[in-house]
Amino acid sequence: MCGVQPINRSEGREAVIAALCGLLEWDNSLSRCCAVRALGKLKVSDAGVRQRLTELLHDPDPDVRLDTAVILGDLRATEAVEPLIENLLTDPEGEVRIEAARALSKLRTPEAVEALIRCVREDGLPQLDLSVDDLEFGDSLEVQGQALEALGCIGDRRATAPVIELLSNPEYDDLQESGFRVLSQLDDISAQSFLLGQLSNANNRLARRRAVQALAELAEATMAGELSTDIITALINTLLDPEPTVRISAARALAVVDSPLVAVPLTLLLNDLDPEVRAQAAEILVGMRTPGVVDRLLQMLDGAEADLTMRIAGVLGNTGEPRSVPALTQMLTTNDESLRYQAVSALGVLALSGPEIELAAILTDQAVHANTRARAAAALGNIMSAARDGDWTTEVVALPLSQEAGKDDAQEGGPEPEQALKDAVFDAIDAVAFAALTAVVKIMAPATAAGFLVELLQNDPFPAGQEITPPALAGKSETGRPEEAATTMTGKQAATVPGSLQDLVGEHSAENSTLAAILAGSEDGDQPVDKRESGAATRPVPPVHSIKVLAASLLGGLGDPGSTVVNALIESLNQGDQRLTREALLALGRIGDPAALESVLCCLTADSEDTRLAAIDALAGLGGRDGSESAGKPLVTLLDDPQSLVRDCAVRALGAAGGPLAAQHLPRMLDDENRNVCRGAMAALTPTMASPELSERMVGNLFRFSAELRHDAAKAIKRLNDFDSTSRLLEILHDSDQEAVHWICIDALGEIYASNKILAN
Repeated sequence: MCGVQPINRSEGREAVIAALCGLLEWDNSLSRCCAVRALGKLKVSDAGVRQRLTELLHDPDPDVRLDTAVILGDLRATEAVEPLIENLLTDPEGEVRIEAARALSKLRTPEAVEALIRCVREDGLPQLDLSVDDLEFGDSLEVQGQALEALGCIGDRRATAPVIELLSNPEYDDLQESGFRVLSQLDDISAQSFLLGQLSNANNRLARRRAVQALAELAEATMAGELSTDIITALINTLLDPEPTVRISAARALAVVDSPLVAVPLTLLLNDLDPEVRAQAAEILVGMRTPGVVDRLLQMLDGAEADLTMRIAGVLGNTGEPRSVPALTQMLTTNDESLRYQAVSALGVLALSGPEIELAAILTDQAVHANTRARAAAALGNIMSAARDGDWTTEVVALPLSQEAGKDDAQEGGPEPEQALKDAVFDAIDAVAFAALTAVVKIMAPATAAGFLVELLQNDPFPAGQEITPPALAGKSETGRPEEAATTMTGKQAATVPGSLQDLVGEHSAENSTLAAILAGSEDGDQPVDKRESGAATRPVPPVHSIKVLAASLLGGLGDPGSTVVNALIESLNQGDQRLTREALLALGRIGDPAALESVLCCLTADSEDTRLAAIDALAGLGGRDGSESAGKPLVTLLDDPQSLVRDCAVRALGAAGGPLAAQHLPRMLDDENRNVCRGAMAALTPTMASPELSERMVGNLFRFSAELRHDAAKAIKRLNDFDSTSRLLEILHDSDQEAVHWICIDALGEIYASNKILAN
């Protein structure tokens, strides 16, 4: 094949298949293994090639036999059934036998049933294992398990008797769960009868539960959950099982059954003696939208113990029923903090009008735990925004930036819900302030929200001379990186942003976003844990910059907010707070207004690496909307930055911006000394950049960094439709002096010509 010059993908594919088939004859077992895997990626359909692959099941090298078995199963090569059976029954390498069983399960041919049954009955043929000492098990146990699974996939009734025989032997308890599942896959009355019999196995609770689970899988696999009346009746009877976990499993099995017979017995579980069964039954019935279940749940609240009441509260939140609102609202008066938290959360999920005044009272009550108050703010936002959805005729009055706001209302019996949210924006607890600000913006018309957030950025609402020490700066590390400071202060909490605030940071994390780092440390989890004794809630005022950081982030999500917002964000870049600067830059990048370009460029020379990286991200956003090259030229300069992280970000930003500058400068970054920079450059290449010089660089990158980037390079070559690279790789394959790198070429060619075709099961 030396010198072949494919001119299109089809010709290149044929040349590659021919070369790979030639490699199957070589003595180098690594090359043979790689060639087998590459042919599998190409999903070859040629009968001759498949026949040659089938012959490799007898290859002297066990690794070749193993890879071949895997690929033949993936290719659904039914012509390989007989040799795969031979491997299953005779191969001395246990891993080869395991993969042969897996391949036969994919082929699903009845011809393999007898051999698989033999493996099940004879413990996976342990006599074939090459070496097993007293301290380890052979591969035969896994072979037996895979053979059992294969019988289930094939679904042949001949497997019923041997599987039941196996499961009837107490020595095979470890195979009971998979064995029951296999029986549920066999369309055989005897198999189903055995499973039904296990439901009354008084001496084995685990067997009863596993049998129920197997029948549940049978119900899910059956069209519309239509089971025979006998099975439905047996499952209903199992709802009376003495073991609570079995009753729960039976209820979940019945939940997928499409039959009018199941609603009443499931509803009766609401009277079960076990509180967990009652709670699970409530969740199941609500999920099934069973008529009358909400009324029954409301009745259950009368005299229910605290744990059950809390579970019911959570379930009521998912009903969508207005009738749930009064009961949940009544729970807000409890002294049980966990129950109140659950009720507040449920009302937020319902998002139905009615409890606004009560939620506002919780939000303004400093004696209530901060997490519950934060959830109250979020719930108010959900309820009020749902009520105003699509109707902006009622504008929210702009919030006066003063902590004194709302005091008169409080003295007169408490603020209205809107005013409670506005006041809570300046709460002393970060989590409450953040949730309140998010809710306030959510219920505003877009134009009003933009003006409000701009006012937050441009004004200081706190008393003059007040000392403010943001928590993320109190534990500032020597490097000055704000996310490190947040991590130092909050430990594991800094790694996870609370779910209620997750949408604020999008794909950012505590490691790459100041806002994410702040939010990650603002809440301790879903359940309230009282910190008041530790002094965590004793700060007289919240950190002003944290509120501004959140305001900047929210402004970045307003779409096309206008010049006033852009100017406010630009001004915030000069306030000297790295966290605010970083989030404002990211917001400007999301907005994409070219008017911010000059200010963003100034941040490229900042001392803080975080600020510089945020400026690079912002330039990517500006470059995507700015028709000129003004945003791209600074990125080109950064491609030569001495720090690899800066070069990496610049490469990715330039790739996102696209345009002539990207086409001109990204190819040279393929020669960068840092692998991440190279990987980013390859990911950004487009077909319009293709050239002979680029092709040469791409081939070179296949072999750099110990070939770690070969798959990245191959995918880029495929995207570029670079057929010249195919010719060069084929030439290397036919050069015996370069045998040491043949495997790299084979892997690359397999990736370049990998088929996207989905093979039928």
